[in-house]
Amino acid sequence: MKNRQTSSREQIKTITKISAYIALGVTLNLLESFLVPLGLVVPIPGARIGLANVVTLVVLVTESQRMLWGVTGGRIVLAALLTGTLFSVPFALSVGGSIAALLVMGLFWRFLPRVFSLNGISVLGAVAHNCGQLFTLYLLVPGTRIFYLLPWALLLALPSGWLTGYLAQRILERQPWAGEGGDNRDRN
Repeated sequence: MKNRQTSSREQIKTITKISAYIALGVTLNLLESFLVPLGLVVPIPGARIGLANVVTLVVLVTESQRMLWGVTGGRIVLAALLTGTLFSVPFALSVGGSIAALLVMGLFWRFLPRVFSLNGISVLGAVAHNCGQLFTLYLLVPGTRIFYLLPWALLLALPSGWLTGYLAQRILERQPWAGEGGDNRDRN
């Protein structure tokens, strides 16, 4: 009976964490979508800083890979539902970019954590995200010369990746969850 209660408590705790992470990510995504129209300043349509990736980086460092993928997927789908872009081109670009970024950040965090700081991993993730988006767009619209945007996308990835990495590092230094057992990192 006691094991069943422990198991139920752990499940509730996990579901609560996932929900909180997704809610924070969606909130940052929506705030950035509606309040910071970076595409008006940068010559790339739909360009954004990627503030929701602060949550992704915190989850990368503190939680399991499985939770990282679940939180990111949930955030993308819920944000698309709320903005009315589910199964549209922006949704596909978000999925393609996120898969590329999660693969790159996950591999570097797991195998080279002492070589790259969290800022470095964030910049690599931003570069991978932009490349994944352009590749996805190329698959959706073959024959276009979309890769002319690559230098601009890479140039934008440097400051945006650094900023999200910096913000995530500040959050991790404060460890607001430390009272609940601290670092829950699972690199498997």
